[in-house]
Formats: sequence, C-alpha cells, structure tokens
Amino acid sequence: MNNLQTTQIPTRIRKARVATFLGFMMIGAMMYIWSTGVSVFRAQLSLTGELGDANFGLIALGVGLGSATGALCVGRLLDTFGAKPVITVCALAYPLSIIPLGFVSGFWFALCFGVVLGLLRGALDTALNAHGVQVERFYQRSIMSGFHAFYSLGGFLLGMVCSWLTSLYTDSVQLPYTVLGVALFIVGCFFSRWLLGKHDVPESSSNDWQAHAQLPDEAMGPSAKTLLVMIALGVLLLGSMMGENAIADWGQEYIRREFATTTSTAGMAVSIFVGAAFIGRLFGDRLAAAFGNSQVVFGCGTLCVLGMTITIVGGTVVTGIIGFALFGLGLSCIAPLMISAAGRRDPKRAGRNIGIVNSIGFSGMLVGPAAITVIVSNFGLSTLMYFPLVMLGLLATFGPLLMRTPRTIVIAELPSIARTGSGSSLS
Repeated sequence: MNNLQTTQIPTRIRKARVATFLGFMMIGAMMYIWSTGVSVFRAQLSLTGELGDANFGLIALGVGLGSATGALCVGRLLDTFGAKPVITVCALAYPLSIIPLGFVSGFWFALCFGVVLGLLRGALDTALNAHGVQVERFYQRSIMSGFHAFYSLGGFLLGMVCSWLTSLYTDSVQLPYTVLGVALFIVGCFFSRWLLGKHDVPESSSNDWQAHAQLPDEAMGPSAKTLLVMIALGVLLLGSMMGENAIADWGQEYIRREFATTTSTAGMAVSIFVGAAFIGRLFGDRLAAAFGNSQVVFGCGTLCVLGMTITIVGGTVVTGIIGFALFGLGLSCIAPLMISAAGRRDPKRAGRNIGIVNSIGFSGMLVGPAAITVIVSNFGLSTLMYFPLVMLGLLATFGPLLMRTPRTIVIAELPSIARTGSGSSLS
C-alpha cells in the first residue's frame, strides 16, 4: 500500500485549493439544479409525456453540443493565459446562463439558451480541472478525486434545494433557476479572487512527483503517442459521462413514471445518486494510492453494473433509489482518475490535454441524448436504464486495460517556492 505524504503548504496554495473546491461545487450545483428541475421545465414548455420526449431530447442534445465545444475550444486559452482569467469569466457567466431558461416558453429559445449553458459548463469544467492539476503539483500527490467530490456535494445540496422549490412551484422553474443562479453568481465573485496565476507553479526537481508521468519526447513538444493516450482516456470518460447524463437528464422522469411516485421523490432519487458519488470521491484518492488506478476503475464499473441491475430488476421506488445510489458510488472515481492522469502527463500542455479528454467525454452529452431519445421513442421509457448498464459494463471490462497505474514517489519536502508562506500542514 502506498503512503500519502503530508507536506507544508503555503496559505495562497491552500486558498487556491479551497477556490477549486468551490468551483467544482458550482459546476455540480448547476448541473443538478438543471436536472432536478427537468420535470417542471418540461411542464413549462408543455413537453409532457412521451410526445415531449423527442423535443426535450433535442434540448439536452444542445446542452451536450455546447459542453463538448466549450471543453475543446478553451484548451488553447488555458495554455496561453492560464486558468485564472478563464475561470473568472466562466464562473460569473455560467450561473447567470440558467436564468433565461426559467423564462422561456418556446422550444427554439430553450434550445439556444441550452447551448449557451452547455458551452459555459464545458469551458469552466476544463478550466477548473486544469487549475486542479496546477494545485495538485504543489501537494505532490493526487487530490483530484477530492475536487470532484465537491462537484457531487454541490449537486446534492443544490439539487435537494431545487427539488424542494419545484415541489412548491410546479408550473415554472422561473423562481428556482433565478434564485439559485444569482446565489451561485455571488459564490463565483468570491472564490475567483483566490485562483492561481499562470506562473504560480513549483520549481522542477529531480524527485518531482510528476516526473514519471511525462515521457522524454513530451519535453520537446506534443507527441502522437500522447495524443493517442488522451483519446483513449477520453473514450473511457465518454462511457461514464453517457451513464451519468442518462441519470441527470432522464433519471427523474424514469423514477416518477415507472414507479408512479411524486416529482419531488423522483428528484430526491437523483440527488441521492449525486450524494453517493460525493461519498465515493471522498475516498477515491486513497483507494487509488492503495490499489492502483486500474483496479479502482474496474471496481467502480462493476458497482455501476450492480446498481443498474438492481434498479431494473427491483421494480419499486426503494430499489430504484438504492440502484441509483450504487450507480453514483460506482461512477464517483472514474472521471477524476482519468483527468488527473491527462493533466499530469504533460503539465505545460495540461489545458490542451484535459480539453481533448473532456471534449471526447462531453461528446457523450451529444451521443447520449440522441441514443436515449431513440431508445425511449422506440422501446419505451422502461428500457432506458439498459443503456447505462451496457456502457458501464464495457468500461469495467476494457477500462483497466487502458489505465496505467502511476508510480508513487514519497517526497520529503516541496521545492523552495512551495515553502514560501504559511507552514501549516494540510492532508
């Protein structure tokens, strides 16, 4: 079992870590404010029942298109200007972008604003992951799973709040989306001041924690091998994100219609899914250190398959919620491990590499809604959960073959630049 080393961290780096936590909370909160408001949003646009499934699928497709585009296009900006200015702009614009969706009454306006929402989400997600890798270098160990845990925490907390608000306002998401969007805008104004600049990096050393992750030819420039590795990681992320978005976009409708329960209870099932993912990500870094990345990915994929099987076979609200919880627990560590590996492979091009992986992963939001719409339209909503079952089954089977367990190096102390500041320990 590998040991996690506790190191002395300056105050500014600790603040940057807190800012990254808050940024990931914002992404998760926005994602599940949208998800838990889906049923009321559809009622607002008169997209109820099976007849509205196709149009809503196109709106979800627009969100996915924007996310994939934002994730891919922001990489060059990150490598040129650093993560701080990109995150600052996105953290202020992203929460505000959901407010217009509370006022729209027509399909085309909803589709356009959905694309904008996705564009900002993809850009902010990639920028925060790049910033997380930058912070991670000062800690000399993997902490990315902890960042993603706060994505789930934000989704769980704000998803529960939105579920409560939509139980009070059942005809429109105008008030829930406006109130929560403004609240998260204020959070963005707060944490953006603590972000690290482009040149805030630790000095290189012979025992650098990341030295093993960077190949010799990457010091000279981007290699074809690196590109292939990024594509492979992106394909893995694609499978997990398609499964996650099946729950995020359709989970509430599935629980409500298949098990004949209330909108609020169905929304709570989605929030429990997010809460389970948060719990899993709290322990993800330590599990990876103890058992290796490939073993953790295999275990997570297997747990996802078990959760979906329970949901499909159980046939009750209780088994549906239990299955969602196990599925969230299984999904928890997959994305953080792959994104951390992508960012650490070539730190000078972390933005580009994470952008490639995220863009392929977010394309699951393109392929997923289209595939799910076809499944629901032709085979009925009851067959929906077979889709994530198959996708995560493939990931559990082939994912470990593409994951390389990094060598852990125990560092006695950080380079000199990381020791300037407060000497408090933070594990």
